[in-house]
Amino acid sequence: MWIDPNVARKGSIVKEHIAAGHHKNDAFPLFSLFEINISGMCNRFCEFCPRANPRIYPNKNEYISNALYKKIISELKGLDYDGIIAYSGFSEPLFHKQINELLSAARESCPGSRLELYTNGDMLNAEKLVKLFKSGLTSIHISLYDGTEQKEKFLSMRDTAGIEAGRFILRERFLSREEGYGLTLSNRAGMINFRQLGKEKLTQPLKKECYYPFYMMFVDYTGEVILCSHDWGKKLVTGNLNNESIAGVWTGGIMNSVRERLSHKSRNFSPCNACDVAGTFMGEEHFIKWKDYYKKQPWRKS
Repeated sequence: MWIDPNVARKGSIVKEHIAAGHHKNDAFPLFSLFEINISGMCNRFCEFCPRANPRIYPNKNEYISNALYKKIISELKGLDYDGIIAYSGFSEPLFHKQINELLSAARESCPGSRLELYTNGDMLNAEKLVKLFKSGLTSIHISLYDGTEQKEKFLSMRDTAGIEAGRFILRERFLSREEGYGLTLSNRAGMINFRQLGKEKLTQPLKKECYYPFYMMFVDYTGEVILCSHDWGKKLVTGNLNNESIAGVWTGGIMNSVRERLSHKSRNFSPCNACDVAGTFMGEEHFIKWKDYYKKQPWRKS
């Protein structure tokens, strides 16, 4: 199986973050990856993505509200959060016309956090690149879909903008089907039925752990907190940050129930019952922290 090099990079950061014990008052194990989807738009329709079929996942010219974003950033500040804030998700973040303002607000409130932006680069130029980094961006991750010729274009753009190589990551997504397009492919929690790559809906749930709900939180532009970044169908919404707090959702009943099941290798619930994601490439340290945390809780059944 092809493993995206970005997974190893991100996994190392996640591991270092939990090892440092960065969570307020050590009250509970906090996530080390906060992924936020800031819009409902993307200009690409990649074959390995649910957006390939607009009937399943249509574009929506909608964006996260200023009020919701300010609430989220304020709460992250209150948690002394200094992990990754990833502008990624189910869309192209550069569609958001106030992306620089969003980054500036996050940098001011969470000065120790890594602000990462994931993009296809179609809307990018050297001037925009400079503004993104001046707004507080730590690194940009550009997916190349059209071929090796894109490398020269973006490397030239990087040099013109004066961006350090380590903060400018090119991800090769133009490889063949047989090579998995350069991705660690999954069936997107059962939303993709891709026989050529064996990414079909499962006939029965996998019997294995998954660390996603232990180390990351995923928030859609609507405020809905989704179990993980693979649940494009929003089959399990764990809360809504329009009227709930980040800490409340993260330590709430739904998340506790999910973690309990996954810690016992049970995926017999939606969307996990249809998902073929390994789920253990990163986050093991968080998984261990949560297991220790639950053992100490008086409400937990023995």
